[in-house]
Amino acid sequence: MKKYKDFVCVGFAFALSTVSCEAKNDAKIHVSQLGYTPNSDKKAMVVPDGKVDSFYLCDAASGKICYRGKLSPKKYWDLSGEDLQWADFSSYDKSGEYYLSVGGKKSYNFTISSKAYDDLTLWAHKTFYLWRCGIDCTEEFSNFHGQSYAHKAGHPDVNVIVHPSAESAGRKAGSTVKSPGGWYDAGDYGKYTVNSAIALESMLMSAEAFPSFYKNFDMEIPESTNNTVDVLDEAMYNLEWMLTLIDTVDGCVAHKVTTKRFVPMVLPAETNVQRYMIGKSTATNYGFAAIMAKASRLYKNNPDYPDFSEKAMRYAKRAYEWAEKNPGIIFHNPDSIGTGSYTARFPEQFRFWADVELYLATKDKKYIDLTAIDTFQYDVPTWQLPASFALMSLIVGVENNMVDGDLKKKTELHFDKLANLLYDRMEKDPGRFPLFKFEWGSNGGLANAGTILLLQYKKTGDKKYLKAAQDITTYMIGRNATGYCFVTGFGQKSPMFIHDRRSTGDGIAVPVPGLLAGGPTLDAIRDCDTYVYNYDHPKSEYPTREYPARAYNDEICSYSTNEVAINWSAPFLMLLAGINENSK
Repeated sequence: MKKYKDFVCVGFAFALSTVSCEAKNDAKIHVSQLGYTPNSDKKAMVVPDGKVDSFYLCDAASGKICYRGKLSPKKYWDLSGEDLQWADFSSYDKSGEYYLSVGGKKSYNFTISSKAYDDLTLWAHKTFYLWRCGIDCTEEFSNFHGQSYAHKAGHPDVNVIVHPSAESAGRKAGSTVKSPGGWYDAGDYGKYTVNSAIALESMLMSAEAFPSFYKNFDMEIPESTNNTVDVLDEAMYNLEWMLTLIDTVDGCVAHKVTTKRFVPMVLPAETNVQRYMIGKSTATNYGFAAIMAKASRLYKNNPDYPDFSEKAMRYAKRAYEWAEKNPGIIFHNPDSIGTGSYTARFPEQFRFWADVELYLATKDKKYIDLTAIDTFQYDVPTWQLPASFALMSLIVGVENNMVDGDLKKKTELHFDKLANLLYDRMEKDPGRFPLFKFEWGSNGGLANAGTILLLQYKKTGDKKYLKAAQDITTYMIGRNATGYCFVTGFGQKSPMFIHDRRSTGDGIAVPVPGLLAGGPTLDAIRDCDTYVYNYDHPKSEYPTREYPARAYNDEICSYSTNEVAINWSAPFLMLLAGINENSK
C-alpha cells in the first residue's frame, strides 16, 4: 500500500492542519473505541459507502487533519457479507484524542496513549472479585467510576446435598457437604469444576508469563495488602473452593455445585434454592489434577499460603490416580438436572494437560510420553479441547528453562506451527479473523489466540506476533463487524443487556463492568425465540442469521452471544497483561 506522510496537527505552515474534517458520525468505521498505544499497529475496519480511497485522522477537539492515508483495496468478507477496506495509520504515534473521517463520515472518538488500556486491564481482572460466591462484595472494592456494584453474599454452600451422580467412597448420596467460596461460572450461579480449571489455567499462566506486569499491579481487592501478586490472590479464592470437591477417600472429584435448575435473574442473596454436588467424570479429575499441579508449583514456599502447595500436589496426584483407574467416564446431566453440563468428550486431551502440569511440577518423567505431544491437532484451546493449554504451559516452561532435550524440541516445533497457523489465518482473512470459525464464545477464542501470539513474540522477539495480538485486542474493543466494544462498561457502544443474573438483578443500568460478552456466533440463534426470563425489556432480532461475524444480539435472552463466562474473561485478562507488558 502506498504510504502517505504523517502530519502533526500544529507547526507546519503548509500542512493539512489548516484543513478541517467535516464529517458525520457513521457506524461503518470500526475503530478500537478505547484507542491504541503509540507503538502499536493502528488499523480500522471500514465498510465503504460508495467509492472512497482515502481516510483522514482528525484531532477530536479541533477537527483538524493530523494524518491522511490511502484505504486498502476493497475485499469481500464472506463472514460478514460486506466489502471491507482498511485504514492503517500505524506510523502515527502522537498522543491525543482523534477520530477517523472517511468519505464524509466519522468514527467514534478514540485516544492514542500509552495508558489506553489501563482502566480496561484493571477491570478485566477486578471483575473476578465481583464473581466471588459466598461473600459480601463491598463498596470499597466494587466502585466503578462512582457507581457501586456492591452486593450481599449469596450461596454460602455449607449444606450442599450430594446428588446420586456424585456418590463416591467417602460421599454418600443424600449426605451433606461443605463447598463454600469459588467463582460463579458465568451468567448463572453454578460452580463448575471443568470450567474453573480452564479459567485458572489462563490466570495462573498469565502470572507466570508476564511477571513484570504483575509485580506492581494493584487489583484493589481485599488481599492486596499481602505479599502475593494480586492475580494469584484472586486465583486462590477459586482454588480453595476446588479443594472441597475431592473425596479424600478415593480421589473422586465432583463435577459441579449447582441447583437442579437455573434460578431467576436476581441477585445472589435473593435466591436460596437447595444446591447439590453433582456428577463425576474422567476429564473432570484430569482437569482438577492439571490445575492443582500447576498451582502447587506457583504457590510453593508462599508465606501467605504456607500449607497450600503440598496439599494441592497431594490432591492432584489422588485425582489423577482416580482418573487412571476410571477411564472413559463421560458426564451427562441426570434427568433431574438442567444446569450447565460441561460434557467433556475428549478425556485424552485432559490427561495430556494433567501429564504436562504434573511433569512441570515434579520433574517426574513418568508423566511425559514424548509420543503424546505429537497426537493432537493444535488450535485455539477451549474448555472441551485443552491440549493447546498444555502446549502453552510447556512453551512458558521452555522460556523459564524448565523444559529441555527432545521435549523442548517437540514443544517448540508444535508451538511454532500453532502460532503461525493463527498468524497466517489473520493475514489471509479479509476481516483479519484468526479462528477456524465463529464458535460459541468466539471472543474467548480470540483472547486465547492473542495469548498464543504473545507467547510466540516472547519466544522469538518477532514483532509481527505482537502486532497481531494487538490487532486482536482492538477487535474485541470495537474494531469488528458489529461495531461493539464487547467489554461491559467500556467504549461508546458496549453490551447493555448481557445474560448475567447479577447485572439483571441489581437494577443498575450499566452491567457489572469488565465482563467480556461471548460474541458473535450462529450456533444458537433461536435462543431469544424460545427462552423467557423475568425482565421487562423488549426482545430484538439478531441482525443476521446468515453471516456469523455480525451474529451478535445485545439481549438478555441471547445466552449464545451475550452471556459472560470465566473461561472467556480469564484469557482476556492474560491478553491485556501481555499487551501492557510489551506495548508501552
